Amino acid sequence: MSEHLTDRRDPGFPTSLENLAAAPTVAGALEAVRDFLGMEVAFTAEIVSDELVFRELRGDAHSFGFSEGQAAPLEQTYCERMLTGRLPSIITDTHEASEARSLPVTQAADIGAFVTVPITFAGGELYGTLCAASHDPQPSLGERELPFLRVFARLIADQLERARLEEAKRAVEAEAAATQTLLAAVEARDSYTGEHSEAVVHHAVAVGRSLGLDETEVAEVEQVARLHDVGKISTPDRVLSKPGPLSEEEWQIMRGHPLSSEKLIRRVPALAHLSPALRAEHERWDGAGYPDGLSGREIPLASRIVFVCDAYHAMTSDRPYRRALSASDARRELVENKGKQFCPDCVEALLQTL
Repeated sequence: MSEHLTDRRDPGFPTSLENLAAAPTVAGALEAVRDFLGMEVAFTAEIVSDELVFRELRGDAHSFGFSEGQAAPLEQTYCERMLTGRLPSIITDTHEASEARSLPVTQAADIGAFVTVPITFAGGELYGTLCAASHDPQPSLGERELPFLRVFARLIADQLERARLEEAKRAVEAEAAATQTLLAAVEARDSYTGEHSEAVVHHAVAVGRSLGLDETEVAEVEQVARLHDVGKISTPDRVLSKPGPLSEEEWQIMRGHPLSSEKLIRRVPALAHLSPALRAEHERWDGAGYPDGLSGREIPLASRIVFVCDAYHAMTSDRPYRRALSASDARRELVENKGKQFCPDCVEALLQTL
C-alpha cells in the first residue's frame, strides 16, 4: 500500500478489515471504509425512483444531519452527479468543484470532502451508492483509493443480494404455508373444490407458459389458480353442496365468492398481492362478468387465464345436477365464447395445451 495511504488511514483500519474478512457485513464494510479513508461518516444509499434514501450509516452521521431512512431528491445529490459524470468519485475539496459547491447539501451538512462509488448487483442492476464524507477537505485522497472502494462496494452488493434472497425465500415459504392452510380448509368444506383447483392449476400453468410469461408470472398464475375458489369457505353448505340447479337467490350468494376470496386473501400478508386477481376471476372479456364488470385487458391476465381453465374443467366434470360434457364439446364451447366470455389469447393457448 502506498506511503500516503499508510500515513493517513485510521489506526483502527487493520482491525476493522480483519473483522470484515472474518464475518462480512454491510456495517463492517462501512466501518472499514471510514477507517480506510479517515473520514467521519460512511453510508449506503439506495436509489428509489427519483430519490436517494440513506440506508445504513456508520460514524458521526449526526454532525452532518444524516439519519437512516432519510430521503433527498436524487438530482440534488453528489451521487447523481457522479453517476452522470458531472462529478468524479473522489471530491477532495467540495468548495473547489463548482458542481459540488452548488449543491444545497454542501452548505447544509458542512461537507468538505466526499467520496462515492456505485453499488451494482451481479446482474448489472444499480442499487445505489457507497459514500463517505468529512467536514474538512481531504487533499491526500486520490485515484489510488478507488480500487479499494470498488472492492468494498462489491462486498456490500454481495451482502445486500444475499439478504434479498433470504427475504424472498422467507416470503415464498410463508406464501406456501398460508396457501396450504387455506386449501386444507377449502377441501374440508368441499372435496370437489380441492380436486377442481388442482386440475385448474395444471391447465393454468401450461397456458401461462404458452403465453410466454416468465417464471415469476407463472408462479402468480399458479397461486391464483390454487386459490380461486377459496372464498367458497364462507358459502353456506345448502348452496355449496346443493344436488340440483341453484335458484337465482342462491346464484347471487355463489357469485359473492370472488369478493370473499379477495377479503380473505387481503388479510394474509404473504398472499395479499393476489387479491386483485382473485377478485376479478369471474370477469368476462365482454364486460358481462362480476363483480365489477371489467372487460378486455382491464382484467388481470392471471384472472383471464384461470377463468378459461376453470370453465373448461367445470364443463368436463360430473356434478350432482348435470353430466360432464365431452372434451370435444367443451373445446367447442371455448371457441364459441372466445372474445365474448373468454380472452381470445387465453382460449387459443389452452386449446394448444390441450
